[in-house]
Amino acid sequence: MPIVHHRKPSLLSYPLWFGARTLLRPTLSLWPLNRAGMAGLFLIDRAIAVGPKPRGVVREQMRLADRPVELIMPSGPSGRDSETAILYLHGGAFLVCGLGTHRSIASRLSSACELPVFSLEYRQLPSVGVGTSVSDAVEAYRELIGERGYRRVIVAGDSAGGFLAGKVVETAAREGLPRPTAFVGVSPLLDLDVGTNPDRSSRSDAYIPQSKMVQLAQLFGRGPIPFSGIRRIPAIVDSDFPPTAIITAEGEMLEADVIELIEKLDDAGVDAVGHSYSWQVHAFPVLTTRHPETVHAIGVISAFVAHAIREAKEADHRKDRRAG
Repeated sequence: MPIVHHRKPSLLSYPLWFGARTLLRPTLSLWPLNRAGMAGLFLIDRAIAVGPKPRGVVREQMRLADRPVELIMPSGPSGRDSETAILYLHGGAFLVCGLGTHRSIASRLSSACELPVFSLEYRQLPSVGVGTSVSDAVEAYRELIGERGYRRVIVAGDSAGGFLAGKVVETAAREGLPRPTAFVGVSPLLDLDVGTNPDRSSRSDAYIPQSKMVQLAQLFGRGPIPFSGIRRIPAIVDSDFPPTAIITAEGEMLEADVIELIEKLDDAGVDAVGHSYSWQVHAFPVLTTRHPETVHAIGVISAFVAHAIREAKEADHRKDRRAG
């Protein structure tokens, strides 16, 4: 089955879900998306950035495609692949979060996959629109496979970052760039217009109100770089997709689009799998560190990435042998 259901939640799952439902959801519903309401949101990332630092990795602040990026690598000796990297695109509704809020998941992916992770600080609202966010993500990918010399790049992201990862897949195919080695999503936003989709609902979502997505969508068109191309990731041509793995919370608003994409890719013969976890909240691997479901989800992702890399290496070997 392309969708794997995990329906034995840990005991900690219930208070986390109800806590998000009773506290976080009303806060998000009432938070104003005016100049005053958006002005200080960047402080959330700054505050979390000064917290405890992840263990087992080394970090370096640098630039990628003229944007700040945090390079995270496993510490100590390892047999990691010097030709493969992960480009991680954080979530946050194109409005909040950054390197600090997503340092934990980027570090855990680096450790589990034994790969360097480039966590990108792309431009976002309220300063710029989604078209500019997409451009930053695409240019970061372009530099990794070009100037940086990585032969294989996995594109990964959660929530809004998952949409950006999908746009990298689309742009790579359109511009003839090497296809990403894999697409990894954690509760990815796959439809830019999900807020106005009559077939989608946030009634069962722990904390994302669909009405807020409607308000946010009015800001997506801000410049300076115009948005272009598809607005629904499932509309990308099946053959353009690399092997795909997606983690979702069962019943969350974005899950229906995930199921649609995974089943569509599976029918087309693309290696694609979705893992749906009951009684979890949107993007739970980002929000919790030692939560049993988070640990399991990171393991699922790392195993899938390892398999995709093996397949890509074998394909590269066959190609090199024919060329030689």
